[in-house]
Amino acid sequence: MIYVAIFSLLIIILINSIANFIFWKTENNNAEVKESLSILIPARNEENNIEKCIKSINFDKKFIREVLILNDSSTDSTEEILNKLSNKHTKLKVVKGKERPDGWTGKSFACFQLSKYAKSNLILFIDADTELEKNGADKLVNFISKNKYSMVSAWPKIEMKSIIEKILMPLLNFIVFTSFPTLISRNSNRPSLGLAHGACIIFYKKTYDKLGGHNLVKNSLFEDTDLAKKWRANGEKSYCVNGMNIIKVRMYDSFLKIWKGFEKNSYSSFKNNFLFFIFHIFNLLIFNLPIISIPLYLLGVINNSALFGCGVIIILIRLIFSFKFKQPWWSFLFHSFAETIFLLISISSFVKYNFLGGIEWKGRKYGRQIK
Repeated sequence: MIYVAIFSLLIIILINSIANFIFWKTENNNAEVKESLSILIPARNEENNIEKCIKSINFDKKFIREVLILNDSSTDSTEEILNKLSNKHTKLKVVKGKERPDGWTGKSFACFQLSKYAKSNLILFIDADTELEKNGADKLVNFISKNKYSMVSAWPKIEMKSIIEKILMPLLNFIVFTSFPTLISRNSNRPSLGLAHGACIIFYKKTYDKLGGHNLVKNSLFEDTDLAKKWRANGEKSYCVNGMNIIKVRMYDSFLKIWKGFEKNSYSSFKNNFLFFIFHIFNLLIFNLPIISIPLYLLGVINNSALFGCGVIIILIRLIFSFKFKQPWWSFLFHSFAETIFLLISISSFVKYNFLGGIEWKGRKYGRQIK
């Protein structure tokens, strides 16, 4: 009986997924930009990424007034690379990061510092491991300029090169966009519908300064979406656009980095333990067990047609998002494996965050109280 109810719920989820597939389109406004822009990039130990990121920026664009990079106490060759790049590009300026105060996460404090140096009407934060697509900045600036938003995030194209990335990373878009209604979010300013990806967020600087910017989420490891929610709670409008043709990012290039990256956010993205455990119980029942049941049903081991139907719907949703986000279509074959790894990562995140002194990220530890 429970899977008859879950089947009905999955039909609703399928409808939302189809709506996201059809209506959440990429932005293609390449008109002449009339606003000035400062691009702000926090960088901590990014020797393998920072040069590609900078090369993706078209410094010849007149509306790009400056590119500011904060060297956040890097211990690798990031500083040396930045110095060479700043000699090549007159618009590029390197800022030396200050020591992180107690109560701040590293990225939020780096972004907050950068905002103080920016001189343009618009400030665009991008991660050091991203690459702007051709005219990506133009599209984003035109979108925020022509709409009534003061904060806009671009959900990036997620690059996947290794087999393990292609198996595990598609689950991120699946988890987010099965439940998040992009069409409703565009026409509603409810705080609960705030969504952002920290790889690419643009603000009107005047509003950012007025509200305090990243100071609103200074102790959050899930700062991007938390900031979008608080933005809306303060009466400002935000939106997350489909950024497939705006910016791309290879988030993690190995199993260990995927584990650590998701471990950082999987517990901290929830406000309390009750929501954390409820989410994972429902995720197991709704999105994992039905997939496991498919071969058992086909072999005649079980005869629950509702459970089998749930599994078929999940496969259909995975295929929809594979086409939407240009991900490997065959990754759905590993859906249950990816879900199980995600559950193990979340358990590890919960235990480390609460009982083992915190979660380590880029040489810093974050626990119950940010230190």
